[in-house]
Amino acid sequence: MTPHAATSRRFWETRASALAWRINVAAWLARAAPATFFVSSAFAVGFYALRRGQNALGPAWLALLGAVLLAALGCWWRSRRSFFAADEARVLLEAHLRLDTRLTAAALGITHWPAEPASLPPVVRWRLGATSGWLGGSLALLAIAAFAPVPRDAFAARPSGPPPALLQTEEMLSQLQEMKVADPQAIEQLAERAAELARRPAEQQYSHSALEAADALRNQVAVSAANLGRGLESASNAMQAANGPDMKGAAGQLAAALSGLRDGGMPANKDLLSNLPGSEVDLKNLTAAQRAQLAQQLANLAAGVNGAAGAGVQIAPGAGQGQGNGRGQGRGRGSPGDGWGSGGEGGGGGGPPLGLNKDSSDAGDGRSEALKTGDLKNFALGDKLGTSAGAHETDPNAAAGPMSAGAVATPAAGGEAVWVNRLTPTERAALKKFFK
Repeated sequence: MTPHAATSRRFWETRASALAWRINVAAWLARAAPATFFVSSAFAVGFYALRRGQNALGPAWLALLGAVLLAALGCWWRSRRSFFAADEARVLLEAHLRLDTRLTAAALGITHWPAEPASLPPVVRWRLGATSGWLGGSLALLAIAAFAPVPRDAFAARPSGPPPALLQTEEMLSQLQEMKVADPQAIEQLAERAAELARRPAEQQYSHSALEAADALRNQVAVSAANLGRGLESASNAMQAANGPDMKGAAGQLAAALSGLRDGGMPANKDLLSNLPGSEVDLKNLTAAQRAQLAQQLANLAAGVNGAAGAGVQIAPGAGQGQGNGRGQGRGRGSPGDGWGSGGEGGGGGGPPLGLNKDSSDAGDGRSEALKTGDLKNFALGDKLGTSAGAHETDPNAAAGPMSAGAVATPAAGGEAVWVNRLTPTERAALKKFFK
């Protein structure tokens, strides 16, 4: 083969390979561009959510790169059947240039390769309208997700640390432990339950179930501490009453108070109970000054326990508060005497919903209502609410008047249905299975 023939052959084979490459790339882009747009759409939504959540963004870009590569490989796999080989591109080239079959015959060695033309007209042309639209839309979505401003409320203060109810529980238990009034074993059990809630992951601390568990534990500790404080107050009152004329009644009152302190939901310290008189004889063996001193000590302990129980209804400073960086200015109105103040650091954005008036309102005398000790629905099965013991007061010397021999006040009645349950077959089967 002459050098001129070798140059002609290399020229035509290069043109055929380039033509096949252009056709194949166009077929691949026709499928890859829409797939890239849908991948970018999903990524843009997720990436913007990560920016709002102030999460790490580096892995997101790696995920996008991996998703685009997988989509490109999938489109190439589906488009491979429509790809042109070099021989097919050579046939298209000679058909477009009207060379008949001279290129195919030259490749088979039947004839010589045609001479290189001075200029070669394009065989195929790019039509990138739809493809450019898909790819341009993908880039626009990525730019919006990366550079669009994030609302300020996305970086608002977030709860951090344990919930306030859990912090209040730990504060109450710490105070009770320092006073050494309650049974250490009971405090240790409650502290272990609080520690178990605190060991949960940070993202689960403010879930619905975790908040309910923390509230229930706080209420249980507060109610138990309040019962312990009332028991100590009752014991203090009994010690004071013992210095009066009714020593026997004071002894009975003290015995009932000690029983409640021993069997309550949070029992008193055994060392404390052992130092208290347990019977009327022990109470008489104490002098009036000793009984008064012991009553004062019990009253002081009751005040301390009631103060610790009151911590269960107060919000601990900074508990569950996030780190805010907002700065705002309130909108003042009116004169300095009745206007609204300006917002400080971390506030702003407008005035309060209600303004302060220099004239006080008359709410009337109102009425006093008793406070409820706690909601029983917050207690779990097996939790001891407390027990109390007492004695009947009888007077054997009291005169009893004539009494009737038990006359029947109403005629007898019976055989009537007092309750009817209409159950479905499924409910009846469940009851039979449960009570068999």
